[in-house]
Amino acid sequence: MIQEEESNPEKNFFKNLSSEHIRQAIEDLPEEWRLTVILADIEDYSYKEIAEVTKFPIGTVMSKLHRGRNLLRKKLLKYVKEEKLIKE
Repeated sequence: MIQEEESNPEKNFFKNLSSEHIRQAIEDLPEEWRLTVILADIEDYSYKEIAEVTKFPIGTVMSKLHRGRNLLRKKLLKYVKEEKLIKE
């Protein structure tokens, strides 16, 4: 298991990021995706709680969260590769 994680840079790349890089990548997300990512991943809200706060149906919350996380992952992975913090 440990060898698998070490050989998979996408799973392991967060270790090389500062909180500032992560914060900036989150701030760069589109507003509606940013809010769902912050509520779910930082504030630990459930889908239901996010739906109540945002007034979006739960399915929409799930979709926005999925898209927001994917874009965040791409932004962070791009940064890590540009800075050569992981091997490609």
